[in-house]
Amino acid sequence: MRGAVHDIAGGDAVLGFAVVCLAGTVGVPILWTGCRLDLYPPGLAWCALDPARVILAETPHECERLGALEIALRGGMHGVAMVETVSRLAARRLSLAARSGGGIGLILRQRSASDSTAFAARWRISTARSGPDGAARWYAQLLYARGMPPGVFMVEVDRHASPPALVMVPRHHPTAGPGAWRQRAG
Repeated sequence: MRGAVHDIAGGDAVLGFAVVCLAGTVGVPILWTGCRLDLYPPGLAWCALDPARVILAETPHECERLGALEIALRGGMHGVAMVETVSRLAARRLSLAARSGGGIGLILRQRSASDSTAFAARWRISTARSGPDGAARWYAQLLYARGMPPGVFMVEVDRHASPPALVMVPRHHPTAGPGAWRQRAG
């Protein structure tokens, strides 16, 4: 969703998920900020995210990462900040910046999602077994979204789309298993 900031938690799974999410946004520059960035440009390109669109900014201070993300969003860019904590005030400022600039903001966390309602959505992501054609899959637990009930979904990369996109795996899919999502939600 453009013009909004999303909070995504879940360990190492969030990085690949964020790359695929942003690969579907064509042409807009992306600011990616963290304390130690080791994004591999050929890997980004393999996921259909043009490395030339990505501006990397490393800083050990979370307040500087959030400040850089706010400036990028206000300027119409998309942005990612890898942080552990976001105050309610910072979440609100990021939300307003994204709304005014029309960009997509992703807050990536290794541990738990925040409880702020300033984010358009809060997600918990974990990896799932690859699809039958080798497509990457994730369990995506929606913790909060305005106007939507919480739930757990399995999503995978649709490699046939241009650019590749995330699609939901139907519940009746033979490799998903009937209780797979409920087991991961708890």
